[in-house]
Amino acid sequence: MIRLFTMIELERLTNIQLEELRIALHHLLAQSEPGTADRRNILATLENIDWVCNRRNVRLGPSL
Repeated sequence: MIRLFTMIELERLTNIQLEELRIALHHLLAQSEPGTADRRNILATLENIDWVCNRRNVRLGPSL
C-alpha cells in the first residue's frame, strides 16, 4: 500500500526531492486503479506537495 505523505514530512524535503517525489507519484498514479486507497493516497500526497511548494513560493515573494 502506498502511504500518505503529510505536509510536515514534505516540508522537510528540498525542492529537488519534492519534484522527484511528484514525478514518481505521477507514474504510480497512472498505474493505480480508480477508487483504491493507493490512488487516494497518491492524490492526497500530490495535493500536499502542491501546497508545500506554493507556500514556499509565497514566502520567497516575487523575484525582480
